[in-house]
Formats: sequence, structure tokens, C-alpha cells
Amino acid sequence: MLSYPTYFEFYPRKLMTLTFIIKNDEVLLGMKNRGIGKGKWNGFGGKKEPNETIFDAAKREVKEECGLDAISMKKIGFIDFEYVGSNEIMEGHIYLCDKFEGDIVESDEMAPIKWFKIDEFPLDNMWVDHKLWFPMVLKKIPFRAHFKYLDDDTILDSTIKLLSILKKTKEIWVNVIVKKDNQILTTNNLEEPKIFKSHQKVTKGESLENAALRYLKSNYEITTKEVQKMAVIDVELTDTPSIKEIHMFVMDVSKLKHFTPINDYRWIDINNIQFFADKKLLSTLLMMKPFKAYFLIDNDDILCSKYYKN
Repeated sequence: MLSYPTYFEFYPRKLMTLTFIIKNDEVLLGMKNRGIGKGKWNGFGGKKEPNETIFDAAKREVKEECGLDAISMKKIGFIDFEYVGSNEIMEGHIYLCDKFEGDIVESDEMAPIKWFKIDEFPLDNMWVDHKLWFPMVLKKIPFRAHFKYLDDDTILDSTIKLLSILKKTKEIWVNVIVKKDNQILTTNNLEEPKIFKSHQKVTKGESLENAALRYLKSNYEITTKEVQKMAVIDVELTDTPSIKEIHMFVMDVSKLKHFTPINDYRWIDINNIQFFADKKLLSTLLMMKPFKAYFLIDNDDILCSKYYKN
């Protein structure tokens, strides 16, 4: 399961707020004109003042930056921002506002201010971390995140943890990769990654090894007596009540003289695979050294990936 980093727990913190105002299928954003994030679209927020609660700071910043009075606000996330070379953490408190009053008034700090359709969100002109956690804001899923920046445009490390009240159940699945040197066996009509989609569920009373052999037979028409388990991968979708624990096996046929792909299968070099979202997974599997991994996925987009030594 995903672990949240703790090495910076005792760093001094600067408390910040960020509020996104949503109306139907639109989000209100402002262009930052000075300070951190200058030239980027963003929600409305800033630094908490002394003797002020985080909630009051969030409401004040909304009023100062866009002129609106926030009536209904819900905290949806916490984000720890860390920069290389700094021992201070910027602790961001993320709010969602869906009820407000007043008229939009642009400020010296935020202008222009405009409504964006959710499906036209300007992610390419926002902080790079937004595309990784904003799906949780839209789906109203509480979360906590950590981003380690080298500079304002380069993330070195990230962790996103969903803060669900209900404990998610585990489903056990298997998947098998057939490899030859730096190639994997795929179908000719493969148009999307099948690593997370073509796995098979382990039946009650079935061993992982037997499930993997069954997978080989049904997917590749390969009959063999053994395969090698390389990884255990927890795959969590943002809006499902379960986590898929996928046991990844590898069958290496590099030394087999008479192995020939059948039907519509072919060999493809992993460096030529354009459709797979996380190439590190394939390259790590082909190294044939056991490991563990975690993926948080939203609509086929990988929001967070972590690799651990087994």
C-alpha cells in the first residue's frame, strides 16, 4: 500500500489556501500577475495571516482576489510543497466553493478572471502538479499530496493519497508478460495498454502460479510448467471501492530456440511502444528483479506511481 513521506514532518511550515469556485460545468480562474506563480492560471488563495483560521483566510483571499463572497466552502485536500534546497514546507489547504455571492472584481494580483469549461481547463498554463490532483477536486474526493520541486516547472517526486473514510477491499489478479531480450509479445491490433486491462482474476482456492499459467493459455495459447513472479502492483482507481492487487509474472523465452508467436501476436521493442503511459513499469519488469509498485489512476491517466524494492 502507498506510504506517505514523513521525513519533512518537523520542517517549519507556511500555511497557504487555494479555493476553486465551481458553477455547473465551469471553474473560475484568475491569471496571477505577481509573486509565486506569476503568468499562470490558478484558483484564489494566499498566505494565512496571524490570528486567522485557515477557513477565514480562504474566504478572505477569495474576496480580495476576485470580489466574490464565498458562502459554501468545503476543504477537499492538503498539499505539502517542498523545494530542493529549502527546509520550509508550504502547506496548501485546498477548498471547493459551489455557492457564492457578489460580482467578480479583478485585482492587481489576479487579472484577467474568467470562467473555463471543465473540459477546456488550461492545465498547460497552470502549475504542473494541478493535472495530478485536480481530478479529485472535481470528483469531490478528499486527498493529501506531496510534491517535491526542483524549480517551478520541474517535479522530482510526488505522492497522492486518497483520504477515504471507508477501507477499500482488495481484489487479487494476475498478469503475465512474455519477453525476449528487450521485447514483449503483443497482438497486432493492440491500440491501448493491456497491462492493467487484460489481467485475470484469481479464482477462489486457485494458486497465483496456476492462475498465471491459465492466463498464458487463454491469452497467448502457451502451455508451460512455470513462470516467474516479478512484481506485486496495487492499482487504485480514484472512484472505485476496491484496489486491484496485480501479481505480475514474466515468461522469458530468450533462450528458447523454437519459440514462435502464433495467431496475430508479434514482438515489439519496449522503446517503440508509444501508447503505454508508464514505460518504467515495462523496463523494470524486463530487468527481472522483483519489486512492488503502486498506481493511482483516473480515467486511464496515471496520477501517482511509486516503486519499491521487494
